[in-house]
Amino acid sequence: MQPNVMQLPQDITLLHLPDGGFRTGRLAAVLAVPLREATAAQYAILPGLLTRCCREYPTVTAFNRRLDSLYGATVQADTLRLGQWQVICLSISYLRQQYTLHKENLAQQAARLLLDLLLDPMQENGAFREADFAQEKRILLERLHAEINNKRQYARHQCERLLCPNDPYSVNPCGTVDTVSALTPRDAVQALDTLLATARIHFIYQDEGDGAALADAIRQRFAALPPRRVVKPKPADAFTFKEDRLTEKMPLKQAKLVLGLRIAATEPHGPVMAARLMNTLLGGCPSSLLFRHVREEKSLCYYCASTYDRFHGVMLIDSGVETADAGRTKDEILRQLEAIREGIFTDDELEDARRSLIQRFAAMDETPADREAWYLSQTLYDRYTTPKDTVAALAAVTRDEVCRAARTVHLDSVYLLHPEDEEATV
Repeated sequence: MQPNVMQLPQDITLLHLPDGGFRTGRLAAVLAVPLREATAAQYAILPGLLTRCCREYPTVTAFNRRLDSLYGATVQADTLRLGQWQVICLSISYLRQQYTLHKENLAQQAARLLLDLLLDPMQENGAFREADFAQEKRILLERLHAEINNKRQYARHQCERLLCPNDPYSVNPCGTVDTVSALTPRDAVQALDTLLATARIHFIYQDEGDGAALADAIRQRFAALPPRRVVKPKPADAFTFKEDRLTEKMPLKQAKLVLGLRIAATEPHGPVMAARLMNTLLGGCPSSLLFRHVREEKSLCYYCASTYDRFHGVMLIDSGVETADAGRTKDEILRQLEAIREGIFTDDELEDARRSLIQRFAAMDETPADREAWYLSQTLYDRYTTPKDTVAALAAVTRDEVCRAARTVHLDSVYLLHPEDEEATV
């Protein structure tokens, strides 16, 4: 079912998904701002701070008791990157009316609580409380250190920086260790004020309840704020293919090879569906060409997979290799890409990739959280398609369209992270 889209004052959009057959309802507040190095950390600390408590329930204990009174409602929050946007998402899940003991309608109570978290957080003297702030700062730093210690993730991010220098796409939406360490409680308050004043704001509501009543509640709460002015990212600069190479040494046992590529297929108007199928055929499913040929047949790597970011026209192909095999692995990866360009793959291989992608799309309708993630990514362009519609579009993609999509892919950057006691070139 297509979402019911309601445009509210203050440049706010409400998406109502009334059908789903789930035991729980869900409401999400999605706020998107331009992703920038200078502000990423300030926004990244907000999800944790905002979901600790609020002015009406000023302690973690009081807040948790309120959640318990709503039949164990749960709150989640995170920050993520979508293209050149940094997205802050706060969600609340609650038991739907027909499953409560006395048929209580929890939707409006849950909505009020979520709006309290966002618009009336617990502050003292114009800043977040020191103890709350210190704990969330520690959690954010631990997350950043975990990313650095995950060498596969670290290598992918380093390749993104090589591929997109001076571009918001290369910015970590959690900030850096240095920028997070420098944050103060007042920085977070200023970031929240800016977020509420300038972000694209969408609410995603999943319940059979009255969407109009929720729209009225949102309208009333935001009417108390000053007039908003949405700020959008600057248009991406034109790029030239650099063919950059970078090697880096670290104390590790397995080298990480990452290829950064550009593809001429981006949302909202590019040949995205053909590109998604092409990427899945190349390295996005268990039967992909990279898995079969690079890993299984030639035993050049421990893993080899490709990912496609349809919001920025970027592909990353990463593999775990022996340092001595890095060059051969890169060459074989590019050989498999060339095979798709030339149509040198079987119908069975193409259909295996199509089935894998169809299963992935179908799974996005299985839980309220999955549905939220599905529509969240579409809020950037306000063009909404259901998983079922997307499956139909995928079924119509032809072999020739897959080949054409592959012909728009060009290698730009190569990054290799390898053990300290080994030498390598790529």
